[in-house]
Amino acid sequence: MKNKLGFLGVLGLFGAAGFFTDNKSYFALFAFLYFFRYFFVIPDELFKINIQKSATPAFFTGTAIYALTIALTAFRVGTVVFASGLVLGFVIPFLMFTILLSVYEIKESGNK
Repeated sequence: MKNKLGFLGVLGLFGAAGFFTDNKSYFALFAFLYFFRYFFVIPDELFKINIQKSATPAFFTGTAIYALTIALTAFRVGTVVFASGLVLGFVIPFLMFTILLSVYEIKESGNK
């Protein structure tokens, strides 16, 4: 069975858009190339538990950021708060998920 987490690596290919456009923020998408390594990981029970333990706090953090963004946007006239909240609501949960998953993998391998 293929490890479906590896498909997040496809998002990293969109980083090449930074070479063809004036917007250099596309280069940040190259960070998703890290997930291609999971195509070669056999998803056993411990791996699935580590994914769940990593995804749960990331999901709730993203939900809290979006709720806070909506609340703050209601009191602000400009779009800066809304745009910043959308970006942070995407970036912070993905960083949290990736860091937590890496920490759990290091603990699992015995390198503490």
